[in-house]
Amino acid sequence: MLLTSKKWKTAVSFDKEYTDALISELLRLRQIDTPEKEAEFLLDDGGMWNDPFLFNDMRKAVDIVCETLDKNGKILVYGDYDCDGVTATSIMVRYFRSHEAKVDYIVPHRAEHGYGLTENILDKVLEHAPDLLITVDCGITNIDAVKCVKEHGIKVIVSDHHNVKEELPDADALICSKINDNTYPYKELCGAGVALKIVEAMGRDGRYKVSGSIWRQSLELAGIATIADLVPVTGENRTIIKKAFKSMANPINPGVRIMNEIILDHGKKLDETFISFNFVPRINAAGRLYDSSDALKLFLSDDEKAVKKAAEALGKQNDERKLIESEVFTQAVKQIESPDRPEEWLITNTVGPIVAYGSKWHQGVLGIVAGKLAAYYRRPAIVFTDDSIDSGNVKGSGRAYGEFDLFEAIEHISDKCVGFGGHKKAAGLVVEKARLKEFMKALEDNAKEALSEDKDSKDEDEDFIEIDADIPFEQVTFATYEKTNVLKPFGIGNKKPVFSTRNLIVTDAVAMSDGAHIRLELCDGREEHRNGFLSAVGFNMGQYLDVIKPGDRVDIAYTMNEFTYRGNVTLSLCLEDIKPIVDSGFMWQKNDIAEELYRSGMPLSQIEKLAKRTSAEAFIPSKTQYAQCYKVLSSKCGNTVSTMDTVLAAKMIWQVSGVEITPFQVSRCLDVFSEAGIMKRGKSDSDKVCFSFIKNDGKVSLTSSETYMRLNADE
Repeated sequence: MLLTSKKWKTAVSFDKEYTDALISELLRLRQIDTPEKEAEFLLDDGGMWNDPFLFNDMRKAVDIVCETLDKNGKILVYGDYDCDGVTATSIMVRYFRSHEAKVDYIVPHRAEHGYGLTENILDKVLEHAPDLLITVDCGITNIDAVKCVKEHGIKVIVSDHHNVKEELPDADALICSKINDNTYPYKELCGAGVALKIVEAMGRDGRYKVSGSIWRQSLELAGIATIADLVPVTGENRTIIKKAFKSMANPINPGVRIMNEIILDHGKKLDETFISFNFVPRINAAGRLYDSSDALKLFLSDDEKAVKKAAEALGKQNDERKLIESEVFTQAVKQIESPDRPEEWLITNTVGPIVAYGSKWHQGVLGIVAGKLAAYYRRPAIVFTDDSIDSGNVKGSGRAYGEFDLFEAIEHISDKCVGFGGHKKAAGLVVEKARLKEFMKALEDNAKEALSEDKDSKDEDEDFIEIDADIPFEQVTFATYEKTNVLKPFGIGNKKPVFSTRNLIVTDAVAMSDGAHIRLELCDGREEHRNGFLSAVGFNMGQYLDVIKPGDRVDIAYTMNEFTYRGNVTLSLCLEDIKPIVDSGFMWQKNDIAEELYRSGMPLSQIEKLAKRTSAEAFIPSKTQYAQCYKVLSSKCGNTVSTMDTVLAAKMIWQVSGVEITPFQVSRCLDVFSEAGIMKRGKSDSDKVCFSFIKNDGKVSLTSSETYMRLNADE
């Protein structure tokens, strides 16, 4: 079980309703601090838009394409199986089809061919015998494959957005902003964004123009991919998304239009949240489980029946993906929290990315499971399974958490990998199965070294939540939500604003999805707001049902959202964190101080002077408290490695058993249990404990433990 609060970093607090000042503050926090920047940021169509010919090789690429079209040559577009690759492929193919070019495409099968232009699929590429091969969303690291293609007399344009390595492929043109000497000013386009710029360059060149229909379709697909691919929603990416949404108000791509008609509920708005959580998973599902043929049909076909059939097939594949993903995620959590996991790999003893491995896990869900693990444990995660192409290897997919640079972390130990690629937020890699432990050790050692080198930045080891503003109850309104939407689209680099509101009363706490999630109904208790209530949902926070009950007071951190039901739109809060308020004095409010003093060796008789309570009341657990601490925690945590804040653990024991216990007493109970051999303790600090229970059939004596004797000797 994971039951921990985050550290809150609050940028600004408002004690009254000042919405205009709030918006100004939100802009300032995003470095939008001049009238000129604000005007550009708030433009309906976005601001930044760069000349595509600023790419070093763009003129060369356009000339090669035009020459091929002039000669009626054959063009092969080679993409990737995820949403970014599929949309990038579709952008290029639709453009060439609009000029009746001889164009075909290949998107590899994840399990059969792997990612990128690899030797596993070269025969298929060469069978097409193209005059020109254009890669999209891949190719920048495929040195040998590009060389092989060129040796067959085929010209190659590589367009990609992933991080580059020292050696670059010897293509006829390289379109990638991550190349060190590249002159393109914006580095964060996704693969479809790069494809969009190639189409734009063709239009600007003028020899093979871009029709209004093709341009709008290219924008729509590039906007979807930009949201999907974990790239920053800043600068030109922000502009692409804004232009895409403007076009998608009345979509011109049949697949986009029909998919929206099928899955966009009546009354709900088309925004980045819908695209991210509803549209994109359906596109990715095809490449995760099978091949990407249905996703490509969705975007490339103009036949309404075929498009609708593809959309429905993608929906079914996504449902299947959810089941597989859920099973793998459950198994991964069980593995990570198992007390039988080798000591050095216990989550309580590591600081680097979490690593999980299952020999028969589906390759197609590794990335999404890694993302869920990263969100759940609030740490980077990498998930491995056996490589379907080479049985001597394992294939992994990783997702970052916070500002951790996952690509850089893997790059530092690249000698332990067969291959790797990606960017800051997401990475794919292959490791020899026999060297997986070696890779894990190097990854952990590198993380520890980085942490020790940055001793001045203690915050890096803490789980912080950045709160844009603390606002009063009366400002938590649908009107405030609507005003903050001027900052949309949200995403990496322009996160949805996180707010906090304090000292609220819980009027109801309801379990959702069999206890996986929680819904709180809240008010502030003041007479002037007697008719005001807030509804807040905490996803994957169901464990708080044992900590919070109606009548409790809480501080909450949250984002604002809208909830649509039967055409009615209301404000809904999505919880980021909950802090119960316990008005029981020093031992709850200053537990970390008491803990530090105790660990320093100070006698309880001196600490109790600060607490203004006797040792028996605040420090020394009673027999009943020992019994209830063991009973509640063992029943809730079972035989798993659990991490808890002592304040939340104490509140849970108090609520479940009815026996009041302080956080300090919980820590002492766990010390005694550990010394008595019925619990294993992991690393802990002044307000957090990690532990797992050990099965013991015999009667255990607690009174002989060192902690028990110290507590009672001090008494």
